[in-house]
Amino acid sequence: MKHAMFVPMLVAGGIALGGLTYFAPVEAKAGFTKVSPSTLKFEGVRYWRKKASEAKLGSVGQKMTPLAGKNYFQKKQDAPDGIYKVTIDARTTISSKKASSWGVSAGASNVKGGVSSSSNYNGTITAYKMRIDIGNRKGNLRYETNRNHKHLTALKDEGKGGRLISAVWILVAGDESKEECYTGDLAVTNGVWKVETTASGCSANSWTIAPGSIIAYEMVKVDKWDNQELTQKPSCPSGYGNYDTRSSPLTPMDRCKKITYKHVGVKCKLAITDKAKNWYVSAKNGRDVCKSRKGKKDKAVKCEKSGYDYVAQAGKDTCRKPQESYKDPYCPAGYDYNKKSTSNSGVDQCELRGIASLKPDSQDGF
Repeated sequence: MKHAMFVPMLVAGGIALGGLTYFAPVEAKAGFTKVSPSTLKFEGVRYWRKKASEAKLGSVGQKMTPLAGKNYFQKKQDAPDGIYKVTIDARTTISSKKASSWGVSAGASNVKGGVSSSSNYNGTITAYKMRIDIGNRKGNLRYETNRNHKHLTALKDEGKGGRLISAVWILVAGDESKEECYTGDLAVTNGVWKVETTASGCSANSWTIAPGSIIAYEMVKVDKWDNQELTQKPSCPSGYGNYDTRSSPLTPMDRCKKITYKHVGVKCKLAITDKAKNWYVSAKNGRDVCKSRKGKKDKAVKCEKSGYDYVAQAGKDTCRKPQESYKDPYCPAGYDYNKKSTSNSGVDQCELRGIASLKPDSQDGF
C-alpha cells in the first residue's frame, strides 16, 4: 500500500495544512536547525525553501535570480526513472510545541500513525534529509546523469544557470521513524516520484513523496566538464562489418567496409588443337575436372575470365572477384566523433562531454 508523506502547501511564507495556515517568523530555532520562510539551516549549512515543491530529487532546472526576492529553483525536467539511489544522511525532529516556529504543523498526515487535521497532535515532526550522492558510483548523481543522454542534454541546455537537485528535506509525522524506510531506488512516473525500499519493519515498501512534503532543497552545479568523460569505438552501418583503421593525414577517418563478390563460371583448359564440343566440365567434391567425350585423359579447368579467384566447392565450382564498398562509421546521438584519436591503437573515438564533477551551489541568494 502506498502512503503519501506529510503534505503541506507553501503559502506566502507559511504552510497551509487542513485549511489552516501557519506563518513562520523571520527565523526560528529547533536544536541545531534554524528555519525561516526562505531558509533551512542545519548545522551551519543552508538550504533553499522558496518554491520547494518544484525541487524534486534528481530533477534538472534553472537557478532563478530575480531582482527582488530570493533565489529559487525552477524545474525544467524530472529525473529519469529508476537510475538514482536515495539515502538519508541527516534528520532533525521537533515536538508539536515547536511546530509553529517552523511554520508547519503535524496535524495532517497519511503516514501510518498520523492523525487527522481536526485532532490535537502531541507527537513529533521529523524532517529527513533525503539525498542522491553526487559522486561517481552507480546510482550517484554524476555517474547516472552522464549515462542518461536526455537528462545530461537537458542540463547542458540550461547553460551556466543549470542546476540539479541533489538533496531535499521532507517532513514526516507519525510512527514511521526508521530512516531506512525512505532510502532506496528513486522511481519516477509521469512526474510523480517515490522511493522503493527493501528495508524491513516499514509499514510500506513504496513511499510516494508529495511535492508539498518538501520544505527545503540543495542545488548542485557543474564544477567541471570533461570532454572525454565517456568514450567508445564508433559503430558501422548494417552490412559493413569490416572496420578499417586509418591514420594518414590525407585520410584520417576510419571507415567501414563491405565486401561483395562478382562470380563467373569455370571452363576446360584446352589446347589449340582440342575441339571444345568434345569436352565438358564434370563437377565433383573438390576441384572440378574437364572430361573428354572421346575417352581421352582428363584435363584441368580454369576460370572463364582472368582476374578471378577459383573457388572449389561441393557441386559445380565457381570463380569470384571481390568488390569493396565503404561507409563512414558513426557515433551514438550526443557523442562527438574524433577522427584523430591516438588512443586505442589509432581507432577513432566517440566522445561524450560529460560532467567531471559537481559541487553544491554557493551559500548565497537566500
